[in-house]
Amino acid sequence: MGGIKMRIFYFLAAVLVSAAIVILLGLTPDRISADIMSLMHRDRSLKYKVDLAQGKVRKSRMQKLFDNIVHALAATHSESKFALLMTAAVIGVCGGFLIGALTSNVLVAVIATAIGCVTPYIYVKLLLTNYKKRISEELETALSIITTNYISNGDIIYAVEQSVEHINPPVQYAFKKFLGMSKLVSSNVKMAIEQLKDEIDNEIFHEWCDTLIECQDNSTQKFSLQPLAARLSDIRIVNAELKNMLMQPRKECFTMIGLVLANYPLIFFLNADWFSVLTDTFLGQVVNCVVAITVIIVVALTYKYTQPIEYKR
Repeated sequence: MGGIKMRIFYFLAAVLVSAAIVILLGLTPDRISADIMSLMHRDRSLKYKVDLAQGKVRKSRMQKLFDNIVHALAATHSESKFALLMTAAVIGVCGGFLIGALTSNVLVAVIATAIGCVTPYIYVKLLLTNYKKRISEELETALSIITTNYISNGDIIYAVEQSVEHINPPVQYAFKKFLGMSKLVSSNVKMAIEQLKDEIDNEIFHEWCDTLIECQDNSTQKFSLQPLAARLSDIRIVNAELKNMLMQPRKECFTMIGLVLANYPLIFFLNADWFSVLTDTFLGQVVNCVVAITVIIVVALTYKYTQPIEYKR
């Protein structure tokens, strides 16, 4: 029991020392993120940049991970959170080492460090999923209103002008940009629609834009826009019907994980010697690593196979 108290004391001491180092060095989220990005995207030779553009050189997995985070935050208009996420990743890495030191288990330290490092990426993926869901809901209303107006008057610019005030952000921003492009920059409506298409990452919206471009040459094609807009409603209805069915496996997963993890404090209070065997011996540490890896894999697979359905062309 005394050994466990000393480990907790050392753990708290390490946390306080780490906090003091951060304060003394003046480390801020912006400075940490800038240093990390400078390591990931350091200056390269012109030959390397040419080879990268030609596909002869591939980015490392770590560089791809950072690029995915940046692009996801840009897509959700949350660029300001990047510094906080990088700081959270650094804190997670340090926390992993501290947990490993507390448990005297190198394997657990590696696993905990990996979890702390990947957690910001998982957060961004969840943020992007929720953002796409919100976009899909707003598109359902926007495309329905604009398509109805366009079918009645045959002028897409006028239809968007009449509908844009009834559309909520962030979809509204894309259509306002379309109006500015088509009225103030260029009269090429097809080019403006192509740029509008790139503003929102949604397969149904892309197909709607492609059909809208065809309508500029053949006005009879405009009647095929309504079924495309209705697909968003169909997908929303299907996802609503599947929501409870998809949430049930998640509930069961986290219930089982909670029961497994609850055994640790239960063993600690029932028999300290058993808990000591579980944390101090090599076989006990292997068991802890197996449990940690299993929990991570189960959670990852659960989220992977219970995502809402998306339309794919």
